[in-house]
Amino acid sequence: MGLQGVLLISGLIITIQACGNADNPRAVTPDSELKASSCLEDLNLQKLDRALDHCNAVVMSHTGNPVPLIDRSLLLTLMGRDDAACDDVTKAASLLKQGDRSTDRLLEHELEVRQQSCRHRATMTGNG
Repeated sequence: MGLQGVLLISGLIITIQACGNADNPRAVTPDSELKASSCLEDLNLQKLDRALDHCNAVVMSHTGNPVPLIDRSLLLTLMGRDDAACDDVTKAASLLKQGDRSTDRLLEHELEVRQQSCRHRATMTGNG
């Protein structure tokens, strides 16, 4: 295979990758450089979609950590996506229960308050 063949295959691979990303512009991939606590850093309330994209990447990068889920639940609540926010609260609570490490009391309290809010919301909407 000559240089032209290699260039042609390289061009096709780049095109395929670009098309794959065009189908889902918000595709999230894990990033080991993201800190678990970085979801709400530099939060701009006028750009919640961008903040959610960033937070989704943090969640993907720290799948066993409840902190990004709790932070993302706040973003989702601010966006009016209460069901998704409560799903994150449930997942975070589950992770906290199965974790064998000692947890931060403030984190436990924050999660408890959010769980109560979700239960109250479910009762008010007739789902609980």
